[in-house]
Amino acid sequence: MNSDREERSALELDEDGEAIGSRVVDARQPGQVFARARFVDVELVRCDLSGCDFSETVWQRVQFVDCRASAIELPQANLRDVVFRDCKLDDANVRLAQLHRVRFDGSVLGGADFTGGRLEQILFAGSDLAGADFSGARCAAVDMRGARLDGLRGISALSGATIGVDQLVGLAPALAQALGLHVRADDEEPPPGAAPAPAGRPSPGRPKTG
Repeated sequence: MNSDREERSALELDEDGEAIGSRVVDARQPGQVFARARFVDVELVRCDLSGCDFSETVWQRVQFVDCRASAIELPQANLRDVVFRDCKLDDANVRLAQLHRVRFDGSVLGGADFTGGRLEQILFAGSDLAGADFSGARCAAVDMRGARLDGLRGISALSGATIGVDQLVGLAPALAQALGLHVRADDEEPPPGAAPAPAGRPSPGRPKTG
């Protein structure tokens, strides 16, 4: 990203609905609408874009650094070669979006909604994905090592994703749910309709008699 470009204090579109080759620093534009815009070779530094509407936008070679973008709207957006570094993206709406070669470094994505999206070559290094929803997403080459994955939803859509060994225990409840497994203590009664204990063996938690 070329840091020699003239800095701007606001993200602005030209008459064609595009922002090309710009560096925006310290912009404060929460809630602004940029739907269907196109962004190419743009760098955004310490900007507040919380609640902005970027529906159906196109992003190419864009970098966000230390930006606040809580509840940002990105449904049906197309992001290619985009980096989010140390950004706050909690409760982001990324439904039905297409992400290709996108990197989230140390960013907060708690409660983000990736439902129905397409994610290819994605890295979530050191990011917080607690409560994020990937239901119905199509994923390929997604690397979640080092990310917080508590309460992840739609985990079955992440088949083939890469996680660290230390993350597996935390994901166990979600994995069991995705597989339809019932997890109960040994001394709990079986759920209704469960097969009875095999003949000649006591039910779990019940001592032998006689």
